[in-house]
Amino acid sequence: MKHRDSQLIKKMILECLDIIRYTSEVNRGKFLENDLYQKATAMSIITIGEHANTLTRDIWLEHNEIEWRKIVDLRNIIAHGYGEVKMELVWNLAQNEIPKLLGQLESILKT
Repeated sequence: MKHRDSQLIKKMILECLDIIRYTSEVNRGKFLENDLYQKATAMSIITIGEHANTLTRDIWLEHNEIEWRKIVDLRNIIAHGYGEVKMELVWNLAQNEIPKLLGQLESILKT
């Protein structure tokens, strides 16, 4: 793996950990009421998408179990506000998809 890819994956892992920390500090209701948590979580999702898009396509092909295109597309949706981003979706991603992605990214670094 190229050093740059390794560094990007490490940064993505840190963003995942931040999201998990943000959303573990509040329950769903408090998250949906508090724009500070919403914005922090959304920004970390955007950053993950930016890093994913910068990875070499070799990583995308080697680790096709990760839905890289969806990660980048989600980044674009949140960053550009196509329609209105539903914070319920952001909460669900943080609860269900981010821990899964974290495990997948950590696994890449171990190989």
